[in-house]
Amino acid sequence: MRMKSGLAIFTGCGLAAFAFAFSVATTAAGQFPGDGGPAHHRDLVSGYPCVNNFCSVLRLPGTRCICKKQNPGEQNLSRLRLACYTTEGGNWVACPVKPRYGISVNP
Repeated sequence: MRMKSGLAIFTGCGLAAFAFAFSVATTAAGQFPGDGGPAHHRDLVSGYPCVNNFCSVLRLPGTRCICKKQNPGEQNLSRLRLACYTTEGGNWVACPVKPRYGISVNP
């Protein structure tokens, strides 16, 4: 019984951290000129600008879209899976722009 409550707390913290990363990402995306974001911090697999230090959340260049890596440890570009979103009317919606290089998108 104790294990379940610990797991529930961990899951809740994970969701809160993801929501925080998305809110920071939308703020950060508007603060940096061009597509570079923090110019020195790009994902080694996709080349997209990183939103967080671990590059698990990326910014889709030339758009207002934020993408979360579905398989963050993947080192092969053709197998990388992204879930990309943007805000529209205050709500999160699927990004209308597809990532380049044929990276799969799972909204």
